[in-house]
Amino acid sequence: MESTFVPKVRGLLVSLLALVFMTALTVAANAQDQKKEQGPQLSGDERNALEKIVKAANTEAKMKAAADYAKKFPKGVKRLEVAGTIANEIYRIQDNNQKIKMAQEFSNTFNQPGEPDLVRPSLIEAYFTANKFDEALNESAKYLEKNPEDVTIHVQITWAGANQAQKMPPTSRLIQEALKSGVKGVELMEADKKPSWMEDAKWKEYRNSWLWRLYQAQGILQVISNNKTAAKESFEKAVGIESYEPSILLQLVNLSSEEYQTLAQQYQKEQKPEQMTKALEKMDEVIDWLARAVAATEGNAQLKEANAQLMENLKQYYSFRNNGKTDGMAGLIDKYRKKG
Repeated sequence: MESTFVPKVRGLLVSLLALVFMTALTVAANAQDQKKEQGPQLSGDERNALEKIVKAANTEAKMKAAADYAKKFPKGVKRLEVAGTIANEIYRIQDNNQKIKMAQEFSNTFNQPGEPDLVRPSLIEAYFTANKFDEALNESAKYLEKNPEDVTIHVQITWAGANQAQKMPPTSRLIQEALKSGVKGVELMEADKKPSWMEDAKWKEYRNSWLWRLYQAQGILQVISNNKTAAKESFEKAVGIESYEPSILLQLVNLSSEEYQTLAQQYQKEQKPEQMTKALEKMDEVIDWLARAVAATEGNAQLKEANAQLMENLKQYYSFRNNGKTDGMAGLIDKYRKKG
């Protein structure tokens, strides 16, 4: 699985707020002679404080100027726009430690209702990236309490859990929260529940990119939780959307092979004809997944060894089902090669 987190679409909201802020400041600077300006008037002192934010050289300087503004003008005319601008600056920070520090400062300064949530998604992402899972989950809980249908947060929790699934026990807090968020995230995406702050085109791109990954992450979490039947269903839904993803196909090869081995062992023990029939039907399913996985891994240098092993397994299963012959195997693989 990829280790990156959700595509950076959150900045769309705060970028819009930043644009509003800059536009409003420009208008305000040129509006001193207008007698019929609507809404609360900017005082000269507030205008000067806003100009200091705009002229500040870097994010830390802007944060300091914004903190001065918020202290002097707790009910300032442009307070929301200032908060949005600084949240956008923090969102752009690449260093996780700095992003966390600045986000915490922001929350201390802009602590009026709704304001901390402007920066909380950036803080959540930074905590997850830094593997500070308890902190990330604590901030996620605060955010989701007010924004329960923001699918991007559910995606982050689910993906973080899937990335850590091999390193953590199934009972860990992250895995449990990831399982719940996976269910909720899929539900929201399947219902086409676009976050209110996301543009339609971006939502379509985001949904197309992440729905199959959510199913994949769900499958990994379910495997770790020993719910392999559900895991297989999740992987099948994922591959139904993204047909050529090797990591999903490999999971399906493994799970279907385990099912076949179980059925074969039952037959060897009890020798019932119906068990033989079920085992052979399952072997045919394994052959199909193997052929798809071989086709998907061909030509991938990083998966060269995996491809060779898959091909060897496919030959064994295919020849067993076809009286020692492999004449039709190449055609089966070709059926699943990506065309065009």
